[in-house]
Amino acid sequence: MATTYRYLFADLLTNQILAELPLTGVTFSNVLNSSGSFSGHLLLSDLSESGYDLVNTTIPGRTAIYVDRNGVLVWGGILWTRQYDSTSQTLTFGAREFESYFERRIINELLDYQNIDQLTIVRNLMTEAQAYPNGNIGVIVGTETSGVLVSRTYYAYEYKKFFDAFKDLSNAGSTFGFDFNIDVQYDTSNNPIKLLRLDYPHRGKIYSASDPSALVFDFPSNLIHYQWPENGAAMANTIYAIGPGSNEGKLLAFSQNTSQLSAGYPFLEDTVTYNDIYDGTLLANLAAGEVQAKLNPVVTAQISLPAYVDPVLGSYKTGDQILIRITDDRFPAPSAGGFGLTTVKRITAINVQTGESGPETVTLTLADPPFSI
Repeated sequence: MATTYRYLFADLLTNQILAELPLTGVTFSNVLNSSGSFSGHLLLSDLSESGYDLVNTTIPGRTAIYVDRNGVLVWGGILWTRQYDSTSQTLTFGAREFESYFERRIINELLDYQNIDQLTIVRNLMTEAQAYPNGNIGVIVGTETSGVLVSRTYYAYEYKKFFDAFKDLSNAGSTFGFDFNIDVQYDTSNNPIKLLRLDYPHRGKIYSASDPSALVFDFPSNLIHYQWPENGAAMANTIYAIGPGSNEGKLLAFSQNTSQLSAGYPFLEDTVTYNDIYDGTLLANLAAGEVQAKLNPVVTAQISLPAYVDPVLGSYKTGDQILIRITDDRFPAPSAGGFGLTTVKRITAINVQTGESGPETVTLTLADPPFSI
């Protein structure tokens, strides 16, 4: 079946559809626990004289963009940039997912949450942000809970951004923490809606070799390209977590992986700061989680494949665990004196090139699966 894309522009506050525009060169991404991006072009010479009001229907900062793929919403976000080139008669649009709105909203009053489920705090924060005049962008919150009770105090003088508060809560180590994103879909009346999705402990499908629907990607086979960078610059086996306070009164926590030191690795230290964590136990858990996360070189691998090759676009999502098998000069087969590469990774971002003039291509950004300590 041929793939059909539609690009819908709507008022950010009312969600009223203002225009559907024939964009080209579109790329968009979904990013776990963050905001993905969108880029697209509109060639003005291709437009008919049917009354497009491009000035008022594509205003940066007050316009939403929705991407419809074969009748399913696959991306939604806020238009932040609009650039015109008179030589090519092209408007270029740049947008980011709806999470980006909360990067531009600041906690400016005292908000105190004591022994409350961490997911409830996120929902309450989002509700607070959207309760301000002209602050409601229509994100619908759910009722998810994690069973993990935490305490957080946000002081007005800190001017902490709402998104940073979401991020700090979601990053709370391996025992605490969760995944979050704002998803888009059609409601029963075929109107786009925005839904806050909270997943505890993690979003996505766990890889199992016995699962017939497990996601498997091979190079060479269904993969057309991969990148495998390894960066050890941020490695650490000793972490000092710094909480609030001043001078000798600061709340501190320490964690060290002695097993790596015993194995002959050099002594590597780092610090992390959490100015709004007043719980010593939580701070210690954060320090332990940071050590576990920094023990090895960071591998932010990327793999690329056609959207229509199995596993097809739509059968995987951010958070899913996948099996990667690579046999080439970098990871030679046993017959060539190597071991190949067989590893499980987690999808943290999905980037789609819609390919109006070529194949629809997907690039997946990968990370190690969540760990346990």
